[in-house]
Amino acid sequence: MFHLKIYEYPETSHSGSARLWSRRTLLRNAAVLATATACPSLYAQHGTIGLVSPPARLDDTFLIDQTGKKQLLSSFLLQRVTAVQTIYTGCGSVCPLQGALFSAVQERLPQIHGRYPVQLLSIGIDPLSDSPSALHYWLTRFQAGPAWNAATPALQDVDQMRKTLSGSQLPLGNIADHATQIYCFDASARLRWRSPEFPRADDVRDVLSALANG
Repeated sequence: MFHLKIYEYPETSHSGSARLWSRRTLLRNAAVLATATACPSLYAQHGTIGLVSPPARLDDTFLIDQTGKKQLLSSFLLQRVTAVQTIYTGCGSVCPLQGALFSAVQERLPQIHGRYPVQLLSIGIDPLSDSPSALHYWLTRFQAGPAWNAATPALQDVDQMRKTLSGSQLPLGNIADHATQIYCFDASARLRWRSPEFPRADDVRDVLSALANG
């Protein structure tokens, strides 16, 4: 059975602690500001948080990644534990903060030791603009390593994917109002956890660790 536990890890150096604290403070303040200024009806559409029971499956649609390779979603997810975020490369508001958050999660991946490898996946929700080259630039911008990829589905598949990820039946609205949640999948490609808006990087790491050892 999957159990989520939250742990606090001491920092290993003063300079590293200061750097991570600054990043956490930036993300936390930005999330508070975004929540305070957003219309409540918009945030309602972003769906549920916490454990997903029963686990959900996304339609096995094709995506094109940052290298131009086309493959099924299941090929991205199976045999790996995956944290997914939705972004669009033309976004200049919350998406850069989401990139910084995934960068912070990426720094914590070496702390995870489990049965399955762990990866990050940024899903572009604007297929008309989220081309392979745009996705590649997105990853480069945040110094993504080999465990962090990006891909975008076909235009006709975007809305259904967003609805399944969020778990909400309310209207999605336009992509500028997309969720800033992170969605964690187990190695069987099942959605197991939906985060709050702008979660803590440590909490995402702990969920991924629990799934990797599940």
